[in-house]
Amino acid sequence: MELPSGPDQRSSEGPQPTIVRPPGLEFAMGVSLFGVVIMVFFLIQSSVFIGGVLRHSPDLMSEGFSLDLLSDPRMEERMNDLVFNGDLVAQEAIWSGAICTLLIVGAVRLWKRGLTAQFLGLRAAHWKQVLLWLGVFIVLGLMIELLAYLSPAFRTDFMQKVIGSTTNMVWLILGVGIVAPVFEEFLVRGLLFGSIRHMFDDNISVALTAGVFALMHMQYDPAVMLLILPMGVVLGYARARSGSIWVPVLLHTLNNLVTVLFP
Repeated sequence: MELPSGPDQRSSEGPQPTIVRPPGLEFAMGVSLFGVVIMVFFLIQSSVFIGGVLRHSPDLMSEGFSLDLLSDPRMEERMNDLVFNGDLVAQEAIWSGAICTLLIVGAVRLWKRGLTAQFLGLRAAHWKQVLLWLGVFIVLGLMIELLAYLSPAFRTDFMQKVIGSTTNMVWLILGVGIVAPVFEEFLVRGLLFGSIRHMFDDNISVALTAGVFALMHMQYDPAVMLLILPMGVVLGYARARSGSIWVPVLLHTLNNLVTVLFP
């Protein structure tokens, strides 16, 4: 099992620079950074979405952008019409995901310095761990699909709306299938998980990050979000037990690619 990501730990590969700060302070710094990344993420997504709405609305574009335009009934109507537009969803995912992933890695590098790889779990996982958690994730996915088949409450047409309105499937696969899960894993199972482990053990860290992960998917109905919660638990334990963030990144990416290609 991977060593805790506390500030006084050293890698088994050799001496690492040690950052001596109280665990509570490290936890607070990590959670604060998490909040900053979330704010940057939503700012980028909102900017890309509003810009896309204006490009799809020549009448509004000709008037120029102003804050008053956001309360214009015409703008609100166009935003509601385009909220599931596949092209805009892909652009939002690519820009916000790519920029914020780089922000996480850069900020953690300044914060943790030589402990960055250990904190984020950047080392490669053993192939047995990859196969183990891939099997667990597939079984969970089949159970979720069975629940969705048996009960309409657990079904969602979100991806059907997104795919049905896209004009560039390649960008949608890149944005939703690849960039989005990479960012979410670096944010939740990387930054947040590593920060929480300064104060709590793996079990509590997995539980808390799974809850945050479910809340991040508020585009779905509450019943569907309940199905995302166990996915977050499996991804969390895959990160904790393998000691590598690349395992949940792989699982999450495969899940999103299947969702995009076979909604």
